[in-house]
Amino acid sequence: MRGKSNAELPYFEPPRLLCVNLSIMARLLLTIAAGLLVTLGIFATPKTNALPNQDGNPAPANTQEPASAQDPASGQDPNLIAVLTALQEQGVTVNTTQQTIRIDARICQRIEPLEYLLVMQPQGKDHEAMFATEGIAAEALNAAMLLLGAEKGVNGEYTATDPPPTMEEVQAGVAPYSYTPAQGDGFYIYAEWERELNGRMERYRYRAEDLVLNIRDETTYQRGRWVYLGSRFVRPHKDAEEFYAAQGEGNLVSLVNFDPANHILAGADPSADNQSIWYPNVYMLPAIGHPVEIIFSRQELGDGPN
Repeated sequence: MRGKSNAELPYFEPPRLLCVNLSIMARLLLTIAAGLLVTLGIFATPKTNALPNQDGNPAPANTQEPASAQDPASGQDPNLIAVLTALQEQGVTVNTTQQTIRIDARICQRIEPLEYLLVMQPQGKDHEAMFATEGIAAEALNAAMLLLGAEKGVNGEYTATDPPPTMEEVQAGVAPYSYTPAQGDGFYIYAEWERELNGRMERYRYRAEDLVLNIRDETTYQRGRWVYLGSRFVRPHKDAEEFYAAQGEGNLVSLVNFDPANHILAGADPSADNQSIWYPNVYMLPAIGHPVEIIFSRQELGDGPN
């Protein structure tokens, strides 16, 4: 059915305290966990190599300092360091200065129709997703987005045509509804990978939208922020404990509109109500299984064609 999630999970309304203070609570919980992990973890040094654009020109190098350089003596909040460490232990690397989040993933589909941009394995819908990631927690990714100040947006909405069209009008092409895509705060998404070019390895960065084709309109997915919806908490039945839907289903970033929104980010293309028109831009993608790094950025990174 159009606009429904792949699992019909009954809605659980989170307590008001959780709705109001979700960001604070996420940080506190991660801080507690990090207290146990910080003495065991070693901060990794992010990549610093320059990235060529699609046109072959070098992109700005990643200048993020190793997290270990952000020590309390330099004025960095030790609780923040603990949170960043805990997130990194769960495969989510956050740069609070550059306002970016990085996770490892792989190419999942190259020719099949798409509903999702990014899913987790093994539970996510990998047969309808371009990228898949393993070894991270949806809760950790959500906490990282809250840490960077993401505020919940509004999911896509359908408005019935009034008065409703007749059957003859529908058959003639009159829409029975209008669609308003998801709106609000969020992240720009980029994909990076390495490929051999002229006998040496080159690293490339692409806007996620440029990798998704709209075969009906013969264009790519509309560029813009991917709207933060934050998933939701659900109960499978009245006696069960609530759980985080994005973790349970494994679907993280959606290309098409699903209601209720069990994913974390939603695309805002005006045609996101249509589940049948989205395909991978196969000519730009490496082989299935090729390693990819996904970047969620609060600002546009500035590379690629205008």
